[in-house]
Amino acid sequence: MSVLTTIRQSTVKNSGLVTSVADVGDGLRRLAFAPHQAELTWRPGQALAVVVDPTGRRMKDRWRHYTIRRRDPDDGALELLVALHDDPGPGARWAAGLSPGDEFTFMGPGGGPALEGHDAPTLVVGDRTSAASAGAILDALDPATPAVALLATPDPGAADLDTSRASDVRWVAATSSEEIRSRLVESVADVILEPDVRAYVTGERDAMRAVRGVLRDRGVPKRRIGVHAHWTPGRTGM
Repeated sequence: MSVLTTIRQSTVKNSGLVTSVADVGDGLRRLAFAPHQAELTWRPGQALAVVVDPTGRRMKDRWRHYTIRRRDPDDGALELLVALHDDPGPGARWAAGLSPGDEFTFMGPGGGPALEGHDAPTLVVGDRTSAASAGAILDALDPATPAVALLATPDPGAADLDTSRASDVRWVAATSSEEIRSRLVESVADVILEPDVRAYVTGERDAMRAVRGVLRDRGVPKRRIGVHAHWTPGRTGM
């Protein structure tokens, strides 16, 4: 799903008031905010299309697509995890410059892949840009549901996904896009797949395509594999 898909799935622009900003390790920044319109329908894995640069000349410069990490059921507050980069693009610059009290515009939730069932055996595959999606999906599963999350990151020792199912997360050391692809393919080829598994695959575009191919080769039906590309070399936001 693209930024445009998320926009098209929502006809209403919303605004958010930033309540807290914190760096949480592994190059991620956690943004908590209160949406002006608090009554949002959200499924774990869905994202927001956020205006990160209203002056941008092109659509891809103005908007970025960020998966919701969690939503407070009491007050509707939302949380995002944004990857910061050594060579930051519009999204990373936006996140780096935010402070409590700032406002921004967004549309959604929409896009995906969104959680299809709370009791279906689950495999989550991605990289550090997939942390929000992985955490949201894992937290939403029934406690007894089998699940594994395979996430590639440059420094597994610095990675810490705040989830109720942290023991189900397996960190894979990889830095470049080529390493991410090869290490995730190896990991997916070796992981034990439960019958009727549902797979949620997000992150670098070519890695996601390769992982999807491995899953299909292992007999996972296409309808049970959700894929969304977050980035590709030379284009950090999608």
